[in-house]
Amino acid sequence: MGKSRPRAHGVLQANPLVTVLLLLLSFMLNLGSPSGDGLPPEQGVHLPETAEVGTSRLHWDPASLKGRVIVIDPGHGGANPGTRGIGAQPEKDIVLAVAWDLKGMLEYAGAQVIMTRDGDYSPGGQNANQLQARVRVANSSPGDVYVSIHSDWNNDSSITGTTSYFYSGEGYYLADALQRGIVEELGSRNLGVRWGNYYVLRNTKMPAALVELGFLSNKKEANLLSTRPYQTKAARGIYRGLVYYFSNRG
Repeated sequence: MGKSRPRAHGVLQANPLVTVLLLLLSFMLNLGSPSGDGLPPEQGVHLPETAEVGTSRLHWDPASLKGRVIVIDPGHGGANPGTRGIGAQPEKDIVLAVAWDLKGMLEYAGAQVIMTRDGDYSPGGQNANQLQARVRVANSSPGDVYVSIHSDWNNDSSITGTTSYFYSGEGYYLADALQRGIVEELGSRNLGVRWGNYYVLRNTKMPAALVELGFLSNKKEANLLSTRPYQTKAARGIYRGLVYYFSNRG
């Protein structure tokens, strides 16, 4: 085990002034957004205590997930397929498979998981507003964080990559941690962390982030996202991001 190491004081360190500046910068730079509404985690066993991520070193402690309540929100469902890309599966099926894999990984680590949907149906019922129903599930729970899972679309089929969105200041730190974990695991193009005025982000009471795993408009990514191994890797990336977040935000 060795001597414990101090927690990093990098991008995940709380600082109100930095948060405000990040929000203002995001408003200026994010002139447009891409469209788009278990097995035990292998990485949790083999990664060192401190993992190298981007330009800063982050404390790595899978035990930080124990006792946490994670709200997982697989986008769309039922009559709403989400993006129908050029791959074998629509968005609603891809993100549900990722969510189920993620659920198993988090529960193995000792977390409690609440899913806004666990099958191919519309949250809240056929006639309910899906977005309101998702927020209602999250806000009526003791959730520590909320993670909405999606796949993306762009009219330019050459565009690939992963993007994570936030609305609140604390949501930025969650989105940043998730983005790091997903990009590390998938090896996808890093499109960065962006501010997004999404209903589910601005109305949830806990720190919230929305992740776009890849583009169903790109043939290569669409085909990858339709495969079970890649879906499991995506889940493992979100898991990694949550470990980063709780290890460094406490």
